[in-house]
Amino acid sequence: MKTRILKTVALCGLFALGFISKSNAQAFSEGFNDITLLAGNGWVMTNASVAVGSTNWFQGNPVGAGGPFDAYNGATNAYIGANYNNTGSTGTISNWLMTPNRTFRNGDVITFYTRKPAPDSYADRLEVRLSTNGASTNVGTGTAVGDYTTLLMSVNPSLVLGVYPTTWTLYTITISGLPAPTSGRIAFRYFVTGAGLNGSNSDYIGIDQVDYTPYVCPAFTMTAAGALTTGTAGAAYSTTLTQTGALGAPSFAVTAGALPPGLTMSTSGTISGTPTATGTFNFTSTVSDASGCSGSSSYSITVVCPANPITFATAPALCDNSGTYTLVQGSPAGGTYSGTGVTGNNFNPASGTQTITYDYTDAYGCAFNSNYTITVNTAPTVTQSAISPICDNSGTLALTGASPAGGTYSGTGVTGSDFDPAAGTQMVTYTYTDANNCTNQATTTIIVNTAPTVSQSAISAVCSNAGPLALSGGSPAGGTYSGTGVTGSDFDPTAGTQTVTYTYTDANNCSSEATATITVNAAPTVTQSAISAVCNNSAEFALTGGSPAGGTYSGTGVTASGDFDPSSGTQTVTYTYTDANNCTSTASTMITVNTAPTVAFTSPVATMCINHAPLTLSGGSPAGGTYSGNGVSGGVLNPATAGAGDHVITYSYTDANSCEGEATFSINVDPCLGLTENGEAFGLEIYPNPTTGKFTASVTSGADFSIVKVLDIQGKEIQFGSSNTSATAIDVDFSNQVPGMYFVNALVDGQPFTFRIQKQ
Repeated sequence: MKTRILKTVALCGLFALGFISKSNAQAFSEGFNDITLLAGNGWVMTNASVAVGSTNWFQGNPVGAGGPFDAYNGATNAYIGANYNNTGSTGTISNWLMTPNRTFRNGDVITFYTRKPAPDSYADRLEVRLSTNGASTNVGTGTAVGDYTTLLMSVNPSLVLGVYPTTWTLYTITISGLPAPTSGRIAFRYFVTGAGLNGSNSDYIGIDQVDYTPYVCPAFTMTAAGALTTGTAGAAYSTTLTQTGALGAPSFAVTAGALPPGLTMSTSGTISGTPTATGTFNFTSTVSDASGCSGSSSYSITVVCPANPITFATAPALCDNSGTYTLVQGSPAGGTYSGTGVTGNNFNPASGTQTITYDYTDAYGCAFNSNYTITVNTAPTVTQSAISPICDNSGTLALTGASPAGGTYSGTGVTGSDFDPAAGTQMVTYTYTDANNCTNQATTTIIVNTAPTVSQSAISAVCSNAGPLALSGGSPAGGTYSGTGVTGSDFDPTAGTQTVTYTYTDANNCSSEATATITVNAAPTVTQSAISAVCNNSAEFALTGGSPAGGTYSGTGVTASGDFDPSSGTQTVTYTYTDANNCTSTASTMITVNTAPTVAFTSPVATMCINHAPLTLSGGSPAGGTYSGNGVSGGVLNPATAGAGDHVITYSYTDANSCEGEATFSINVDPCLGLTENGEAFGLEIYPNPTTGKFTASVTSGADFSIVKVLDIQGKEIQFGSSNTSATAIDVDFSNQVPGMYFVNALVDGQPFTFRIQKQ
């Protein structure tokens, strides 16, 4: 028989017995003392059964209340239950109890107790599922699971009798398989097919003492920190880091510093490759486990150089005047040579046995050096006396003056010992070879002069007001300029077409010249008419008066559109005009900008009653201005005409330069409703209001007038001083009170009146 009493118990009111939770922000411990508190603590209950029955999750039904069993711990009803009434008479129960949203990681532990009634007459089934979609409560409907696709545990997955425990039984789940710490929820799902009142599989289950214990990262122990095995540049290297403490397979990575170039670290901690640079390389390795926990350790790997690889080929004998010899004996290629007479990879031989040093740096930055020798024979000393310059039409010249005798001449135009000059600078060489087969030469140049070729490039047109123009374009450089307006290499333009001549004389005193014409355009005549004085608070205005039309304005305050934004003082405005020849002239004028007067206005009152006598306005500065505003006429404010409310009073003043300024002040016209209507019959009036601490209350009629008491805004009576200046006026002093609103109670001929007064 089904535990039918549960159908009514599930619908009864729930007991408020409190909620137990751990202080850890992630961890929680739920004893289900009062399930009405679950929602406030982040739990969610959703009945997605087909069809939804008369019950959801409910407060546990203890034996003492006619239920099937008591709670695992705590109060007898301190557990949460579900039963066959979660669906209709027949159907599929899919009733979800979702935990608060948490960030889960591998190694997290969830424990709970569950049971069903004895005897075990109905199978029942409970699933524990995981959603990794944050705070999602999407559970789908019926047999669907929505976002809760990961099945962590199933109690009685096959819905058979004898499996679901009939005593409180502890179940433990350890989270695994997450790629990284993940936000989500865990859900308990009462999931029974063939369920309901008339079903054959569902009865009643309880869940108690759910504890979530987040995984606590362990202390990681890695291979002892410090230097690892030394590597050699260009040689294979391999070593493996180890660790203890990781949950699941560890994953290694370099998180700071760097491995030697050429080496990499696998996720298993193996460092391998071929180093391509030397030195000591410091790095930090971090190992992470399946739960997102990690530990780090610092290491260094020193990479040293390989053995010296340098060898040399046999060097030839040289003469000390053989000229630059390219050194090629060193191997491997790519090194550099040094020694006496060595520049780069070239050797300038000097007599004797010379030592050559070969320095080689391999691809890994390792430096090596070795030495070898080269024998250098002394070349003969050969001379050739100078030959004076000649002209290109001088005829054949007999060459002489060389020593030792027995050598030969060569060069352009040389035949035997004769020289047939051609225009230009010619080189004549005398060559002599001694018994060691060392050859030496002496050379001399013969200059064959020709007249220079001179040119002058075109010179662009200029304007007559352009100022001196630096002349250029003459070739060869170093010549001189002449012509109208020319001084040195500068041209002072004069309107018209001018001729400039460039003359060049070479070192042989040969001269040539070239000419060019310069068009000098007359600059336009520009004028600007005077501009009247303005005030510094005037609006922008368009500048005019420039001639010819079409130019532009500039100066302090001039906008891009050519308007003047006035600024006090005497300002200069410049009008610039450029004609069709791109010649520009300017004209300037001065504008006097008078400073507008500084106007101030403080009203004698800030507030007045609407029935107050008209107020003559004063306080405007400088004197001599005019007042305007609602209710103002002839410098007098009539509050009755203005009406109740805030009114802006404007004081305007115009100075001797016709510059105007103004200032404003707001006066509040109060209906003065704080006075009873009968007060008007007595002409009751209070002034000044607002006050700094003293005011006068007066009446125009009435035989007996007195101030009874003064109250603050909270209704508390305050102390004040008063004196009668006449039978119809009372001076009140409450200067010792704080600023604020106060109420004054008065009697006129036995009639009470109350009015408000503002202390500033």
